[in-house]
Amino acid sequence: IVQPRAVADAATFETLGDALFRQKRVTFDYTSMGRGEVSSRTVEPYGLFFLNSHWYLVGRDVERQAFRNFRVSRISGLKVNEAKKGTPDYEIPSSFSLRAHARSRNAWELGDDQAIEAVVEVRGTSGAARAAAALGLASTGDAAQRTFAVRRVDVFARWLLSFAGELVPVAPAALVDEYRRQVAATRAVYAREAAS
Repeated sequence: IVQPRAVADAATFETLGDALFRQKRVTFDYTSMGRGEVSSRTVEPYGLFFLNSHWYLVGRDVERQAFRNFRVSRISGLKVNEAKKGTPDYEIPSSFSLRAHARSRNAWELGDDQAIEAVVEVRGTSGAARAAAALGLASTGDAAQRTFAVRRVDVFARWLLSFAGELVPVAPAALVDEYRRQVAATRAVYAREAAS
């Protein structure tokens, strides 16, 4: 059974659009992707973008003093700061480009968890493997390894799986274990189909 995808509420888009236009801070409850925990956030909205069938809000998380991406369908209880209605609460830096930000996001980079450094060994030479390896950074000490900043280990492991052994995780252990679990689950599916 496939669960239906959560869809962002139209009223949420309208409220975010108003906040973006007036450059007003917003507060909301946010359900994290990885753990399903709910936390209260205060954010200075910089823009909305669509990626992998979901809408995201990018903005500066005031408490964490950092850029964050929030899946709009996980936002609830959204409120716009109504103090000084005619005055912006913040300025979007002139160096920020929503188009560049949205284009630079990969599914494993989205989410609210702290990013981990994933180390991947490049074993293949296909064009797809080389292009994928270019998304990571050079790893110190081993020319065949690349590092990636990963917030969603399960999504990253699934992406690596699509390269059929040309890209293999070597660290951290949690990523290696998740990759092996997904490999085993995939093999089990094909074994069942072959047996029937």
